[in-house]
Amino acid sequence: GITPQTIAENAEAVWSIQQQLLRDDQFVIHQINQDPRDMALKAKISATSENPGSEAEEVISGQSRAVYGPNGCLTGQCLPGTNKWISLSVPATITLEWKKPITIGEVQLIFDTALWRCLTFTIKPQNQKKMIWGRPQPETVKDYAIQVRAEGSSQWHTALSVQENYQRKRVHELNLSERYTGLQVEVTATNGSDEVRICEIRVYPMGQTGKFPTKPADLKCPLPQLMEPTLQLATPKPSHTWLTGPEIPTA
Repeated sequence: GITPQTIAENAEAVWSIQQQLLRDDQFVIHQINQDPRDMALKAKISATSENPGSEAEEVISGQSRAVYGPNGCLTGQCLPGTNKWISLSVPATITLEWKKPITIGEVQLIFDTALWRCLTFTIKPQNQKKMIWGRPQPETVKDYAIQVRAEGSSQWHTALSVQENYQRKRVHELNLSERYTGLQVEVTATNGSDEVRICEIRVYPMGQTGKFPTKPADLKCPLPQLMEPTLQLATPKPSHTWLTGPEIPTA
């Protein structure tokens, strides 16, 4: 019942659209994931290994890429840091656990596809040397499995396995109606990197996987600093990979 001309006057509608854009792996200035249906935000998260500054909890930072630094957003417009989990080696596993069991309808994964790296049509040799063309980006996860742990059990069972992945965003409709206390993503291979990189994990219960979430009445911005942008640029943190642009923020 909302027309395009009146969307700007409806704060709840604007919020819902912004949250859907974030779920679709877009970057929205001043906004982070606050979808109340995303159970990953309520999980205890751990990993078999992690780089300092790129810990497992970064997969629920609310921002699915790094946009800080000289060529990035201004301070106050985004979260600093890598906003991704980076392991120390491959294979590696990241685990989400819940005290209160949940159903698992959909799992969304955002992998690192090196958005900072130039990838375009060009006849200039100097630009061609900067690109990795015609094959997956080395940082991207290649082979992985999603495993779940049922309520009252200590055993992990594989719900889905994927090989030869090269995409950044993967959405898996698992439709698991039983109740679970754990979910983990086990990565056994990348497309070349010696680190596993996952930017975001979302977990939606059965019956709550639709688009455009409803804004809770008592929802508050968890990061007030995002509401007051300044002209000061954030100081970029060092990356942890052998394929990082010297002056371009890793995404």
